[in-house]
Amino acid sequence: MIHFKGAIFDMDGTLTDSMYIWDTTGITYLRQQGKEPEPGLRDRLRPLSLVQAAELFQKEYGIGQTVDEILEAFNDIVEEEYRTNVKLKPGAEEVLKLLKEHGIAMTVASSSPREIVVMVLERLGIAAYFSHIVTCGDVGRGKDQPDVYDRAAELMGTQRAETLVFEDALHAVKTAAAAGYYVVGVYDESEGVNEDQIEVLCSRYVKSLKGFSL
Repeated sequence: MIHFKGAIFDMDGTLTDSMYIWDTTGITYLRQQGKEPEPGLRDRLRPLSLVQAAELFQKEYGIGQTVDEILEAFNDIVEEEYRTNVKLKPGAEEVLKLLKEHGIAMTVASSSPREIVVMVLERLGIAAYFSHIVTCGDVGRGKDQPDVYDRAAELMGTQRAETLVFEDALHAVKTAAAAGYYVVGVYDESEGVNEDQIEVLCSRYVKSLKGFSL
């Protein structure tokens, strides 16, 4: 049996039920501007960057704000949602308690901005479980590269093979697994269409963190 010394947690979709924010922000913004989103807009926005979404709104919905102003409005919507409505996924705190009891160091590795990660972890009362927070912004690479996980492991002083990585997203699972981490895939509705692929790539796959055991 592997003796785990460290654990790296993704935040959105793994610890927190928050992936919906990125699916709904554009819709919320348009409605704030008095525009009714067309059917299927959410699917059109999903692959776009925020800048591309802002440009689409200017072109197709007659939004008069600049791209920077639209992005600032997006940011306000996202922050407010994180500040007031985002909740822990079922079983998340129980897993953190379990790992702490076993003396396993824990770090968050997130694609979200650091200030949002810190705020959410503190608001939900789980910040104290983590020795460090590493963001993709800190390392200058997304989760299509292992840098954010490697930096987290370095800070904890753990090797890849003795480090758990809890992730929900297919691209992140691919990266962590290829790098040699012990990947625990966590189901999230936003990745439901990729569930079969995720399960194959993971060292372990769970539908929920409730009842998780080492």
